[in-house]
Amino acid sequence: MRFDTVWADEIHIMQVRNQAMKVHLDELETSIGKITDSRKSASAFVELSRMDAEPAFQIGRPADEVRNLKTFTDELRIRLACVQPDNPLFFRTEDLQLFVGGLAMSQLHVFQGISGTGKTSLAKAFAKVVGGECQDIAVQAGWRDRSDLLGHYNTFERRFAEKECLQAMYRAATPSAKDRVNIVLLDEMNLSRPEQYFADFLSALEKEGDDRLIRLVETSPPNPPQQLRGGREIVVPENLWFIGTANQDETTNELADKTHDRAFVLELPRHEVRFEIGQQLRPKTFSFTSLDQAFKVAQDSARKQIDERMDIIGNSELTRVLADQFAIGWGNRFERQARKFLPVVEAAGGSIAQGLDHLLSTRVFRSGKVIGRYDTNAETLERVQRALLDVFATVADGARPERCLAAIEADLKRLERGA
Repeated sequence: MRFDTVWADEIHIMQVRNQAMKVHLDELETSIGKITDSRKSASAFVELSRMDAEPAFQIGRPADEVRNLKTFTDELRIRLACVQPDNPLFFRTEDLQLFVGGLAMSQLHVFQGISGTGKTSLAKAFAKVVGGECQDIAVQAGWRDRSDLLGHYNTFERRFAEKECLQAMYRAATPSAKDRVNIVLLDEMNLSRPEQYFADFLSALEKEGDDRLIRLVETSPPNPPQQLRGGREIVVPENLWFIGTANQDETTNELADKTHDRAFVLELPRHEVRFEIGQQLRPKTFSFTSLDQAFKVAQDSARKQIDERMDIIGNSELTRVLADQFAIGWGNRFERQARKFLPVVEAAGGSIAQGLDHLLSTRVFRSGKVIGRYDTNAETLERVQRALLDVFATVADGARPERCLAAIEADLKRLERGA
């Protein structure tokens, strides 16, 4: 009898424990279900979705018109000098004329020069004085693909780790920023190879408008951000420029032709040229739309003139000697860039000769192309030099291509030394 009572008590205790465990399991199942449902309903792109939701990103801002590119460029020089009163930034007028032309030519810029020449400062200060945004990104050695720049999708957490570049791209297309200039600064961009981590961008920037897509995920997650195409791809905005600074030392990589040929390249001088600032200008936020329209007006008005000059260059002795001796041709990309770049440089207060000299010096008369080679000789370089001067006598009213000539002269001296 006593045994039966003990056994009954044990059974009762087990039943109570089982019931308690069942209640606990039910609660745990409910909690897991809520977490799962929450993850399904939450966006994988937390920061991008936040921009969609916050009113500050959805309200456009008034902006000032760019009515004249020369005035814009002349004022830009003054604005840059005044942006840091304790450390004025002085840039040459001709460099800023080329820079403005570069904005019209390519959304990828490369600033070269020794440390301290203002490469990083120019990018940041430009964004500030035109009322735009600049996202500073320190490129790291070892970057290999787009995920290093944009982020990656974590399948376990069902969340995309949105890096600063991706957020800057998305922000540039929001109503608050879509009519302003936006900059992504790739500081020391050649610590890794841009041809690897920036490859998708190099391809996208060759396309037009809404075709410039970069895929972020293979399958659209639940509740994707509003501006992602099909929930998977982001468009590279037209009001966004990538500006990379490049140093040349033992820690960096040489930029490949693929990057060089798609970019506007500007080498800043070692010594700044100071000038009297005079009266300070009223701060402005310039409209991207009006800046882009000013570019198009300049390009359209000079289209016939530029086409005629490009035809002359294409049929010149310079073209023949470059093809015969160096296997170098102009190509569609070069001609397309020239048609965008040269008219804007001229409209900004420069000249066609100045713009053409810059374009040729950064595309053709650079190390590994025409100069700095070990399979050429002085006679060939002198032939190129004569052909170059003949071209400029025709298409640039006799102006001298100083940058190109300086590169050729330096290479002739190298050959004389037997280097």
